[in-house]
This record gives sequence, structure tokens and C-alpha cells, in this order.
Amino acid sequence: MTLTSWEIAQLLTRWLLYFGISSVVGGLFSFCLLRQQSALLSRIKGYVLGGALIGVAATIAYFFILVGGTMEEGLWLMFDPMMISIYWDSPAGNTLIANVIGYCLVIIASLTLGSYRVFSLWPFSRLSLIVASLGIASLIYSFSLTGHATEQAWYYQIIFFTHILIAAWWLGLLFPLWLITRKATHQESSRILERFGELAAVAVLILIVCGTWMSYELTGWKGLLSSDYGFWLIVKLGLVAVILAMAAYHKLHLVPLILHRGNTRVIQKSILTEKIVASSILAVTAVFTTFVGPPIH
Repeated sequence: MTLTSWEIAQLLTRWLLYFGISSVVGGLFSFCLLRQQSALLSRIKGYVLGGALIGVAATIAYFFILVGGTMEEGLWLMFDPMMISIYWDSPAGNTLIANVIGYCLVIIASLTLGSYRVFSLWPFSRLSLIVASLGIASLIYSFSLTGHATEQAWYYQIIFFTHILIAAWWLGLLFPLWLITRKATHQESSRILERFGELAAVAVLILIVCGTWMSYELTGWKGLLSSDYGFWLIVKLGLVAVILAMAAYHKLHLVPLILHRGNTRVIQKSILTEKIVASSILAVTAVFTTFVGPPIH
């Protein structure tokens, strides 16, 4: 698959958009998981705000790249009023609005992080928690405005949203987990990682079920070996298998070693490697959503 410079720019901004959503969802939840680690609140707040700002920038850039890539006649076409108007009235414009609203709500909510510390639940005020939830809902909803999801029934949409939310939660939590292994005591690191492992075991099961069901709905599992969609789906499944194996290795082997040896360096390196694999999964997902469609469509 040969890509033009416009298509490469689309892939990059799409990947950054996914990174932003993962950082927001995983980062916000990490305040619940790490609620007793008050010294880390400012670092995680920066992670959430940084992800939101990157997401806003990537969303806006993606829209203008779509505009400019229509005719591929130069950067000047990105700002052509007529083309902007056409795209603004299309699903691309609706997606831009939903994403910008979502990220702005998250940013507003994040500004109060740590100022109201109800550690039994979240370091948010109730209003901020509602605002953050609405922001995440807007970001997840934006996925239904373009692509193959727009043609599916309501129950598919629910499973689709669940799949995106869990994936963003899991991948976005990797940085906070890496941070806790660097800054917390061995006992605290072990306790938090064990708790995450318990939650992830259920979440990953739901993720796999949702992903399997969606792939069947879209393809009937036909033509996977003879289509671009099938190729990239197999690549994504391979990367998911790798990250699942790494997660199991953490839970069953590395986490118990933290208390036994009092050393978190090995798991720090492993989490960083897992983050690289996660970034690759987001990149493959960007290919799916930008250029490749199911073979039966």
C-alpha cells in the first residue's frame, strides 16, 4: 500500500488522536486507582492535560488535512473557504465538533484535579466528575459519526463504544502504572499492580468478546486472507496477543517478584515495552479507520 504525503499526514494525526483519547481515559481513571498516591497527582494531571491538548490539535489538524487532501494541489487548499464549508457540513465536521467539545470538557474538569480529594472515590468535585464523564462520552461518541459504525444497528454501537472505552482505559493506564513503579514503595507498587491485574482480567475478557463479535458482524470472517482488511486485522490480532502475553507475564511473574526481590526495574522496562506495542496497535487501528474497509462492504 503506497501512501501519499496527505495520507501519511492523516495517519499521523489519527494516531495522535487515539493517543489523546487513551491518555484522557486511562489518566482520569488512574486517579481512582492511585487515589492514595497524592504526590503523583500533579504528574498524572499533566498527562491528562497533555493528552487532551494533543487530541485537540490532532483533531483540528486532521480536519484540515482532509480538506487539503481532496485535490492534493498544495497546502493552500487546506484553508479554502468553499472546501472547508463542504467538509464542515459533512460527518467530518460533526466529528470535529464532538471531539473538540469532549477534549475541552476534560480540560475543564482536569483543572480541578487534586483540589478536592475525596480519596474514597476520586480527587474531583461531583460537578467535575460529571463534566469529565460527559467529555469522555463525547469523545467515544465521535467514533460513531464516521466509518463502518455509522451503518450498524444500535446494539452494535453499544458494543463498539464498550470496545473503544476499554481499549483506551487499558492502553492509557500504562504510563501511570509505569510511574507508580518508579515513585512508590515496593509494597505500594505491588498492591496497585495486583489491583490493576484483577480489573484488567475482566476488562480484557470483555474487550476480546466485543472485538471478536464486531469482526464477525463486519466480515462474516470471509475474505480475511485475501483482503487488505484481513491482513491488517491479523496484524492487529498478533499485536494484541503479544500485549496480552506481556500482561499475563506481569501478573503471574513480575508483580510477585517486586515484593520478593524489592526491585521494580524489570517491570518498568517491561511496561515501557508494552507501551511501544500499544502504540503499534493504535497505529494499525489508524490504518483500519482511515483507509481499509471490511471486505463485505
